[in-house]
Amino acid sequence: MNFERHNVEVRRLQAQQREGNCERVMMSLAMNPRIILSDPALNPAQIPFKTYLEDSQTMLEIQCRFQEYCAEYLISDRIMGFENLEEIPVYPDFQNVLEGACFGAEIVYHGCNEPVNIPCADEDTKYDLIKNTKPFTDPLGGIVAKLLAHDAYFRKKRQEGYTYKGKPLAQPGTAGLITDGPFTIACNLIGATAACIGLMEEPEFMTELLDYITEAILVRIKALRRYYGLPDQSDTYFFADDSIALLSIDTYTEFILPLHKKLQRELSNGRGQASVHLCGDASRFFPLLAKELKITSFDTGFPIDHGKIVRQLGPDITVYGGPHIETLRSGTPEQITTQTRSILEAVKPHTRRFIIKEANNLAPGTPPANLIAMHEAVKKYGRYEA
Repeated sequence: MNFERHNVEVRRLQAQQREGNCERVMMSLAMNPRIILSDPALNPAQIPFKTYLEDSQTMLEIQCRFQEYCAEYLISDRIMGFENLEEIPVYPDFQNVLEGACFGAEIVYHGCNEPVNIPCADEDTKYDLIKNTKPFTDPLGGIVAKLLAHDAYFRKKRQEGYTYKGKPLAQPGTAGLITDGPFTIACNLIGATAACIGLMEEPEFMTELLDYITEAILVRIKALRRYYGLPDQSDTYFFADDSIALLSIDTYTEFILPLHKKLQRELSNGRGQASVHLCGDASRFFPLLAKELKITSFDTGFPIDHGKIVRQLGPDITVYGGPHIETLRSGTPEQITTQTRSILEAVKPHTRRFIIKEANNLAPGTPPANLIAMHEAVKKYGRYEA
């Protein structure tokens, strides 16, 4: 890549974006260190996720390699080239298992593939969940204590002058301040089937369980905010709750929306942007969330009708979405170009706030050449009419 030419264009686009008049759709990527760990070509030593999550030095080294690889090979509309990194960003990383583990869900490891939580309660023991006071009395203990140990280790290495290929570490990023959502956590704890059936057959219990989860989320996030020296309420607000895709709008409105409102009310002062990430077929909730939670930015997954949703939400709402990650991983450049073009042509007439990206979270083993094909398609077909 000609990084200098790429970065000149990116800086121009970023300036236009700040002024609200970008010449074309911009492309971003969501990705994390599983790009290294789960790709045999990039992880020849086969370092497993368990070692990565438990050993601070391993986490540090993998994240440095991840940042180098992203900067050199995975193109999007951001400054690229490892030589252009002033510092290497690092953060305590627990993928998607942190919150489930806070409530007692076991972490199951799958070698070099990302770990998952498995339910910690069955039909007979699920009623004992709400008797566990540790999430309230020890919000910085357990797996969160390990998170803080990683944070302290990274800060220590930075103070000691640790470098990776001549680049110093940035101030470690905060972690644990965003929730995966109360219903998603309930699915982690008792299983998705039991959670969905419970809303219909045991609404009193599920209401109690979801209230318990929501209160514990607030206790943990506020405790971590104080640890990081942050106020209890932030200007901006971001959350997720992927498992609501299993619910009807009516069921969501009755059981889950009040909890989302409570989380937002207690964690945000409402002065800045409110954003949500929802994987799966969740776009039917978007107009409701825009109205009830004043969401102005939606990070989407797959499947989604991009043209339909930007028409429904209007030109002032930002939507992130794009080609399926499997298309990007195993498709041909021609297939990627076709899918990218189709999405762009569906959204451009209706909004200038669409950001094209993978749907959702770049898969390990995605060929850099396929991302180049996507980026070239964005540059060709993503230009707005004057």
